[in-house]
Amino acid sequence: MTFSIVTHEAGWKEDFLSYLYSNRPSNYHLNRKVQQLHKSMLVNGRELLSLKFMPMFQPLPHQINAAEKVIFDMNGSAILADEVGLGKTAEAAIILKELQLRHLATSVLILVPSSLAGQWQSELYNLGISSIIHKGKKEWRTYPVTIASIDLLKREPFRTIFTDLYFDLVIVDEAHKLSNPKTMNYQFVSSLQKTYLLLLTATPVQNKSEELFTLSTLVSPGLFEDKKEFKRMSLENSKIFHERMNSLMIRTRKKDTDIKWTKRNIEIKWLDQSGYERELYVAVEKAFRELKRVNTHQFTHLTLLKQGCSSSIALLKALKREQHKDLCHVLGPILNITPGQLETVKGKEILEIINKRKDKVLVFTQYRATQLYLQWYLKQHNVSSVMFRGGFKKGKKKWMTDLFRDHADVMIATEAGSEGLNLQFCSCVIHADLPWNPMKLEQRIGRIHRLGQEKDVEIIYLLNKNTIEERIWTLLENKVHLFEAIIGEHEQILSTERIEAEKYLEDALMNSRSEEEIKYKLNLLEDYLANEGVNHAERGLQTGN
Repeated sequence: MTFSIVTHEAGWKEDFLSYLYSNRPSNYHLNRKVQQLHKSMLVNGRELLSLKFMPMFQPLPHQINAAEKVIFDMNGSAILADEVGLGKTAEAAIILKELQLRHLATSVLILVPSSLAGQWQSELYNLGISSIIHKGKKEWRTYPVTIASIDLLKREPFRTIFTDLYFDLVIVDEAHKLSNPKTMNYQFVSSLQKTYLLLLTATPVQNKSEELFTLSTLVSPGLFEDKKEFKRMSLENSKIFHERMNSLMIRTRKKDTDIKWTKRNIEIKWLDQSGYERELYVAVEKAFRELKRVNTHQFTHLTLLKQGCSSSIALLKALKREQHKDLCHVLGPILNITPGQLETVKGKEILEIINKRKDKVLVFTQYRATQLYLQWYLKQHNVSSVMFRGGFKKGKKKWMTDLFRDHADVMIATEAGSEGLNLQFCSCVIHADLPWNPMKLEQRIGRIHRLGQEKDVEIIYLLNKNTIEERIWTLLENKVHLFEAIIGEHEQILSTERIEAEKYLEDALMNSRSEEEIKYKLNLLEDYLANEGVNHAERGLQTGN
């Protein structure tokens, strides 16, 4: 079926495009027609007007290329997925300014984690873009650019207020938090009325290939007919699949730039738990088997073991919860300890690394109890440290960062510190425990390995032998392979070694201590295979970026 539009009214293209964008065409070929119409409205060829209006800003070539591609080839909407530390904020700012100068963006909403709002405002100001941070009052209505916490706006009464408005441009930072369509984050962004949409994330795939499909539906709903087509095309027809992904996603890797990047030196230290920490860890494993709760409460079991690998104090704190009273009854006297028993092999190793290096060190842990323990332990040995965690107000976070730069030897951060911090003055990061998601590790490393880093960075993993951390490490490697299969080659996160599925299977059958452990390992392997990780890797899919 063909159709034509006949009109003599001025501005009909703008009105028609606005209608099409707000209704997000769900057909791939119609999306291409919209793209052509968008191009016909642009003047001055492929020249970026914005660069002339930001004289104090000298963008890097890859940032200019990204902005040109988004403006002239991608309808002004895209997933900006450069590796951590390459300046996605600057790319978004150039695009924002360009759309403003072309009178295509008079109302802009930037959604960020609350801890990054001030940083965004400062960076935009340095580029000549004025903005206001929404804090629940009405002053924001007088500004063309509003920066707001997505956690604030996704809830009433702000949700209704903002979904009733129309925005020319919406920018979402840390957009991997939209990868689950069932979350309020995704549903809120999806419900916003907008013409242009920029999603910024260095990790568009974290656990499953479907996460990238979810993000693509926000930017270009018609790119794939459904999730099944996405998965089928990614497996069966890599050329068409990557052509379509390249039409909405830009991913620049560090090695693709002309910048001389420092190296990543990765060291994996396998440690033997000893003393009380080993005794407690083994006792918890045994108690779960006695209670026969491994199958019915497997996640609880694994979480406690992970905490036991982080520190004894983290595990003891978790055991205090009401839900673990039966387990505590089985454990009995082992829970009665003295402060001297709390020393961990990881604490001793961190202290040794700090004393050898004689410069600043960034330590990450998932658990607040471990963070407090490490600060106390280091203080006993005359090592100064600062903490960084969620819940700190903007001023305190900046204060902690300044103290680390100017005075303290160590910063001990929870996962809240893996976003937005610029710590190029530090060149060593220690992972005191492991998350389930390898992309969280990349975000941690990106705090120090980014533009402005002048030294080779040291990345140290502290892992406990004969614990759940051995299994988590294998799972993380498999997830990295999945990321590379869908997105393309990624900078080194874990190590250069590859753990094959066959080796993992052999480990599950030969080295497990119980039938329940064998079942758990096989379930992990089954989940990985279900995500096509192995199939993708075998096909050697590569993106064209």
